Amino acid sequence: MIRHELSQWPLVISVSAGLQTLESLQAFTEDWNRWLDRGEPFVSLRVFADADALVHPEGSAQSAKQWLQARGADIRRHMMGMASVVPADQFEKISKMNVEKLFGIPASTFARTDEALAWLRERVLAPRGLRLDAAAVRAAVDAARAGATAG
Repeated sequence: MIRHELSQWPLVISVSAGLQTLESLQAFTEDWNRWLDRGEPFVSLRVFADADALVHPEGSAQSAKQWLQARGADIRRHMMGMASVVPADQFEKISKMNVEKLFGIPASTFARTDEALAWLRERVLAPRGLRLDAAAVRAAVDAARAGATAG
């Protein structure tokens, strides 16, 4: 299950828990399409609550590749940056992926939410004169996490 929290816009918080289905990933890309279609710059904080959330369902790679090709210019135009938080036991494996190169935007992977927030604040938001309310973001992450793990 994937839950989004938009209360901190332009920061989009997405929390994934458990195994995803092709349908849930399609809904995820539809959400991204809506945010990209706003034509406003935004930042993504993706939190993977467990190792299962990192597993791609069979058949998803091709559709993800097609979506990235179709929306790549919009991602580079509208996204300021992306931070991903993964379970600590998955960090070494996942951090080897070059998300920054894949998306063409500042991007990094972290084992702790606080590290991701510090990176977003320093690397992505502050240079643009934007502030980050870490306590409000942590509360939004917790709310999204509760929703993602309850479903």
